[in-house]
Amino acid sequence: MASVATAVNERRHGLRVGGGGQRFGAGAVLRPGQAVVLVNISRGGALVDSGARMRPGARTELLLCGSDTRVKVQGRVDRCHVARLDPVRYHGVIVFDEGVDIGIGTEGSE
Repeated sequence: MASVATAVNERRHGLRVGGGGQRFGAGAVLRPGQAVVLVNISRGGALVDSGARMRPGARTELLLCGSDTRVKVQGRVDRCHVARLDPVRYHGVIVFDEGVDIGIGTEGSE
């Protein structure tokens, strides 16, 4: 049987690092106080895991914390989907209004 090759269009523009990368911890807070876990982060946005649904299009603020830094990042929820059913967990994408220094070179990132 012949294998089927499919082309995948890569939509990501920036380099992503797992969790909070080198600069931030994996835990973060999404305004107004919702604890989230950073799945990955880039200079332009973050994929977060949460027990609560996030409304696409909603303006928000993400508080990122590291061992020696706290950064509040303004942005909007781009999309949200159910990632797991038992217990229910959601993955949401937060697009930042301005680029964030994530502790690695900015080469190849947006």
